[in-house]
Amino acid sequence: MLQISYRGKVVFCGQPGVGKTSLLARYVDGNFSEVYHQTIGANFLIKEIDLSQMINKLQFQNPELEKDIYEKGFKLYFWDIGGQEDKLFANEYYFIQALGAMVIFDILNKKSFENLEFWISKLKELSGDVPFIIIGNKVDKSNAREVSENEGKKFAEKYGVEYIETSAKSNKNVNMAFESLAIKILEGIK
Repeated sequence: MLQISYRGKVVFCGQPGVGKTSLLARYVDGNFSEVYHQTIGANFLIKEIDLSQMINKLQFQNPELEKDIYEKGFKLYFWDIGGQEDKLFANEYYFIQALGAMVIFDILNKKSFENLEFWISKLKELSGDVPFIIIGNKVDKSNAREVSENEGKKFAEKYGVEYIETSAKSNKNVNMAFESLAIKILEGIK
């Protein structure tokens, strides 16, 4: 008998150069490249998430659903959306039917932080009220930061979401960020 896993789309949004593609490559393939390639349109990657440890942290109201998810698995389809605001009209359909999102900025670039409002409003407009987390990326270069950890936390509190600082280069908190978002998505369907 064919068992179809649970699945859902997660969008990555933020300004160009904040490290969306690098975070995704680090999580899905375990790779990091020093060479920057701007995303045009969207990149698309899939990763099966091992939920065995995560499911135990959740209080499912439906034991059958919990068992079903545990047995079938949970696949997340990651859509890395190009960050050029002037070309976003061509990419808006990537947001449709998303179950969650990572809104990412570069801690070394104040403008990318200031543009979070734009990305969150676009996410809410096109995807609805889906769970999301805010990521401050590139903490491996903390000595040159333009946005403090406290600023990131305060901004996230305004939206009632989690804030996580990551580094795709050093792999700091990358798995934690993805797993945290997966749990938030699961909490929404339990």
